[in-house]
Amino acid sequence: MIVSSLGHLIIEGYGVSLRKKRGRLLVVSSEGKWEFAFKNLREIIITGKASISTDLLKALAFNGVDLIVTTYTGTPLVRLVPARAGGTVRNRVEQYKCLEDGRGCIIARDLIVGKGRNQASNLRYYSKARSSPSESRELYEKASMIKELVEKLKNYEPHGDLRVCREEIMAYEAQIANIYWDAMKIVYGEYGFRERLKKPDIRESAEMDIVNLSLNIGYNLLAGSLWKYVLRFGLDPFMGFLHAERPGRLSLVYDLIEPYRPILDRFIASLLRTNTLKQGLEPKKLAVILREKYYKDFLNYKLKYRGRKYRLETIMFLYVEDLVSFLIGRKSHVSTPYIAW
Repeated sequence: MIVSSLGHLIIEGYGVSLRKKRGRLLVVSSEGKWEFAFKNLREIIITGKASISTDLLKALAFNGVDLIVTTYTGTPLVRLVPARAGGTVRNRVEQYKCLEDGRGCIIARDLIVGKGRNQASNLRYYSKARSSPSESRELYEKASMIKELVEKLKNYEPHGDLRVCREEIMAYEAQIANIYWDAMKIVYGEYGFRERLKKPDIRESAEMDIVNLSLNIGYNLLAGSLWKYVLRFGLDPFMGFLHAERPGRLSLVYDLIEPYRPILDRFIASLLRTNTLKQGLEPKKLAVILREKYYKDFLNYKLKYRGRKYRLETIMFLYVEDLVSFLIGRKSHVSTPYIAW
């Protein structure tokens, strides 16, 4: 069991019981008993096998404490959604209208522009730290190549057909990704990274290198975090603008994590560099370590957004708020977080 300074309670392992006792959360396991005041909790993340009482579910909903159940690799499975969850019907109506009126194309474009800017920033950041002049030069040149593509995409003129827009924008994204991951072999290469792999299931990941496995887990954790704010603002998590609708797929959530992926990439590199994540770690152990660092450190990391420095978790809230502002006509574009180089 892990508790972060931001009030995230992570429940791992087996045979854990969660229930309400005298207006507090009681956690019981073979290792002991713990009580928590609801006011000190922001979210409960269950990754193992646990039982939970209906009285506690009611108390969590009443006190505004989020509850999410995930796989060991962080893939979000279930979230508690109170009947009085935030947002207005108007937000969701405008989200649906975006499918037909061209605004969905603008959202898709702005999300990939934000992702590309952060990918270029990462490469410039690492170009400064390389001892090899040739590696430094290669990273900087590829950052410049990405920047050129991002500038072209910024000038992309959206039109009403979201399907066509999606294909055209994702073509830019694919070009940027090829350049980026080819360059990141310089950064991640010493840890066995050769190419970007996307196998999410931990059983299929036993032979995957530590970089790809860490990235997959980290992106899953990002999805779990942003899902919360999508629901809080009353948006439909299954209707996206970049990722096509598919039964059971949180398309909008996976859209919104795009600009955050390069920020997570840099975080993973720092954990590898400090030997927090080590070669040879058993996948489940790696997931435990990464989950703890994500909730304790990554979400606490501060970036500038709207002219001020905020924790990343706060920026996630403001970011979805800005998306809603665009949907209801208060903004002309979608703002995305930027990590400086």
